[in-house]
Amino acid sequence: MPDDPLDHIVRRRRARLAAVSAFSVLVVGVVYVIAIRTHLGQRIDAVAFQRRSTVTAAMTRRTDRLLGTVSVASLAGFGTAIVLIALARRRIALAVATGVAMAGAVVTTEVLKKLVLTRPDLGFGGVGYNTFPSGHATIGMTLSLGAVMVAPVSLRRPALLIAALTSTAFGTAVLSSGWHRPSDTIGAYFVSLAWFAAAAAAVASRDEREAETIAARPDPKPTPLLLAAAAGGVLAILMFVLYKSVNATGLHTVVYAAPYVLACIGIDVAGVLVVGTFYVLDRTSG
Repeated sequence: MPDDPLDHIVRRRRARLAAVSAFSVLVVGVVYVIAIRTHLGQRIDAVAFQRRSTVTAAMTRRTDRLLGTVSVASLAGFGTAIVLIALARRRIALAVATGVAMAGAVVTTEVLKKLVLTRPDLGFGGVGYNTFPSGHATIGMTLSLGAVMVAPVSLRRPALLIAALTSTAFGTAVLSSGWHRPSDTIGAYFVSLAWFAAAAAAVASRDEREAETIAARPDPKPTPLLLAAAAGGVLAILMFVLYKSVNATGLHTVVYAAPYVLACIGIDVAGVLVVGTFYVLDRTSG
């Protein structure tokens, strides 16, 4: 008797999510070894971290205010709201998986940062103790992925946009405010993806009937005008951030700030990649 096509879809999606989770764990380990345990990695991190001195005081105050909104109470509040969305949709397994993923990512980050991982002093200054991975960046990404995971099909794309903006905002803010190095944010992103991909894989078998319904109704293709508008919006935001962040006193300052700017761009690209990857792999569970 041939396999049920629906079973094949679910198994394939579960396998892909599990593979992404395992790959994310590997990325966290590789980033830590290269960025924290080697001279080259610490040098690259330190240069980007030190060149953030070109950030204006006004921009630093803005990023400090953004980061100041993160607390245990705010995490619990937003996290509970995300779980309640899943419960309101009568998706108990999804609610449990999302809650476990959010809590697991945050706890894992704190355990890794404070109890497991260390930072050797290789002579590059900056913050002397271990800050890998970033707790604030983890919170921003977990809330973002949680919103994508529980959003109904009709709201998945708006949730994706909000998630990308939220995660990248927290990721660049921790660097701009001098709270974390670039590698801390990248590590936080992939800790979050590891947990959410694993949670989505675990709940996949409980979503077979809904997966069948959604698989028969694929996402509409974006129009060229929509893609052009999105690209223009991203470019406009990037130019505005550069204009507001860098004290443009001449070409020398721009060149000096280049490592910091490139680090911000790398953080943003990584954040969008993580959110987009999870969206693509998990959209049939919506």
